[in-house]
Amino acid sequence: MTPPAAIGQRENIPAALFLALLGMSAFTPIFAAGKLAGGMLPIVALVWLRFAGGAATILCVASVKKIPLHKQLSPLWKLHLMRAVCGVGGLACAVYAASVMPLADATAIGLTKGIFAIALAGLILKELVTGRHWIAGAMSMLGAYLVVQSADSVAQNSEMAIVGAIAAIASALFMAAESLIMRYIAQREDTVTILAYVNVFAALFLAVPVIWLIAKDGIAVSDLIAFAWLGPLAIVGQSFNISAYRRAGAATLAPAFYATVVLSALFGYAVWGEVPGPEALVGALLILAGGAVLTLRLGR
Repeated sequence: MTPPAAIGQRENIPAALFLALLGMSAFTPIFAAGKLAGGMLPIVALVWLRFAGGAATILCVASVKKIPLHKQLSPLWKLHLMRAVCGVGGLACAVYAASVMPLADATAIGLTKGIFAIALAGLILKELVTGRHWIAGAMSMLGAYLVVQSADSVAQNSEMAIVGAIAAIASALFMAAESLIMRYIAQREDTVTILAYVNVFAALFLAVPVIWLIAKDGIAVSDLIAFAWLGPLAIVGQSFNISAYRRAGAATLAPAFYATVVLSALFGYAVWGEVPGPEALVGALLILAGGAVLTLRLGR
């Protein structure tokens, strides 16, 4: 079968970084969904609501745009399935981590995905990984480390916090793999098709265990409706992310996503009153500086 033609756009790093920032802004409250739910809903139900709602939203968009998704199976369906698995694993681990430790801490630990993504982009996608990428990654990782060190968590040394940190690292691995798959697919298929496949696949293989869990625990429909916003918001975030990957490679965008720790710190302060210390502020500046390094154009 002939591979689909590439539909990537011309590289534009500043635009890609801005789009990535918008995408991460949309996902910040999604990653905090476990803490926002306060135990009202299990993690797997929140993840399913995100993908089921996303599937319903994007299928409606496809219907309005008259995109015939049902007439032909995507030649990249296996990659879509792999991305769905990575997406479910990454989101579940991230939501759990953020539910048992401060949001900024969980996000900062999860930022190790940047290092994983840079390495994988060079090894698998054969993207050019320059010294600028590594400098930006190192600056951002140092910033993330300072944010974690400054966190004043009462559960910092507890068993639950350790499990949360492990979950955050697992989330980083899943998301690093997903970013590479997204980069490849984003160059070859349109946004609606990409979002439809990943959300439908994820919603379908989570449906049975979630329905069983809902029946077993007697979860109220009103509680599910209260988090129906997860799906549509995720579609908005994914659309921005896909647009970003069409304008820059995975290695370039990986350090840029370190800005999520800044967004998480702001969200944590606004919702739970989590106040970052001096180290966290220095760390945030380093994270932003790492992103700025990516936009520099050195003389030839």
